[in-house]
Amino acid sequence: MAKCQAVCRIMLSLVIVALAGCASYSDSFSVVERNLSAGQYDAVLQEIEKQSGSKNDRVLYLLNKGMVLRMKRDYAGSNQAFEAAKAEMDRLYGASVSENALSFFVNDNTVSYAGEDYEQVLVHLYMALNYLELGQPNDARVEALQVDIKLREIGEKIPEYKFTEDALSRYLTGMIYEELGDWSDAMIAYRKAYEGYKQYQLNYGVPMPDILKHDLLRLAQRQGLKDEVARYSKEFGIEPQDAGSQISAQEGELVFILNNGLAPIKREKTIGAWAPPPSVVVNTAKPHAQDTPPPPVLVYIALPYYESRPNRVLSARISVSGKQVPTEMMENIDAIARASLDSRMAAITARSIARAVAKGAIQASVDQAGGNNNDLAVELISSFLVRVAAVATERADTRSWLTLPANIQLARLSLPPGKYDVSVELLGEGDRVVSTQVFPQVLIRKAHKTYLTQHWVPK
Repeated sequence: MAKCQAVCRIMLSLVIVALAGCASYSDSFSVVERNLSAGQYDAVLQEIEKQSGSKNDRVLYLLNKGMVLRMKRDYAGSNQAFEAAKAEMDRLYGASVSENALSFFVNDNTVSYAGEDYEQVLVHLYMALNYLELGQPNDARVEALQVDIKLREIGEKIPEYKFTEDALSRYLTGMIYEELGDWSDAMIAYRKAYEGYKQYQLNYGVPMPDILKHDLLRLAQRQGLKDEVARYSKEFGIEPQDAGSQISAQEGELVFILNNGLAPIKREKTIGAWAPPPSVVVNTAKPHAQDTPPPPVLVYIALPYYESRPNRVLSARISVSGKQVPTEMMENIDAIARASLDSRMAAITARSIARAVAKGAIQASVDQAGGNNNDLAVELISSFLVRVAAVATERADTRSWLTLPANIQLARLSLPPGKYDVSVELLGEGDRVVSTQVFPQVLIRKAHKTYLTQHWVPK
């Protein structure tokens, strides 16, 4: 009896540890999301700070901290966090053998999170945007160009991956070159954005932005590229004279960026899958009547899937001194995240099935060893322990950069130098106004771009 009680205590301790360590990451985000929607950024940072001690989730801690600091308009602090996240991502690029081994027997959450491929690209994009809002276009250009290096790494690692180009980063690079007066490099960047958006249309349903069409025609005219002017004019159905006049050297430009909603959140689902039977030691005293292979077994595995967050805002309308301009969709992070997960789902499923089979083999071995144990209570408890631990630890990896927006939209407006009140109307179905915010006394400087960002998290 004493032996049975001791085994029971061990079993209970192990089950509690297993359950405590397997809570879904996405389940912990509800408090953060609620405070984000209320604009309580300091409260969000306090909540995020609770993750700072987690070795496996340090990248997520730094990415979320960087984004929330950006929402607070602490762009320098945001880039410090993003820079630390990049360094940690690079360190984790070669996955730890010991962590991978542990993930095979427990779950994928035991591996340190290095960021999804698209997240590793977007951290460069947001650092570039931070530098632009700090008035440092040269630093922003360097950061935007790092996207090209990262995308090449991704293409070499996952040749079939759809996210081989980041069109918004290319477009942003074009705007940076424009401000620096490097018209040829700006044209090259806009061409790359053009190619990127053709992929976006196919892979994510994001059409070529009208603003890019006009920029291509405008710069082609400026550079005297008559063949390109004719080609773009025919393709876009825009007459060259309608592409927009050259931005006057006496004017400045407002670039408004809407970070709309929140990226989709990962959840987990349990499904049944047929798998090869676990290998067990055969009792030679009772050989099989025939050598037919045992049938496959039904195992249950936990897999991640994305769930979009509801959001009534579809676009925005910017009004300045009687001028109005709508935003356009430039990056659909919701669609990119889904495509990223889809591209890896076959590997995730195969790994989960293999893990379930391995756990089944352990269970079979325990059951078989128990057959030689005279203590029936210990035998039953040991078998129960393994079964409960197998179920408790089979959890999907639901980690992702949850403070990213669902999509990024942009509008550009040329203005004479001066200070302006900028009105932003967030629009829903039928252009119904969902929310209005006025940014007072925004400074527009001659021959410079002023970047203005808004993060919208629905309540």
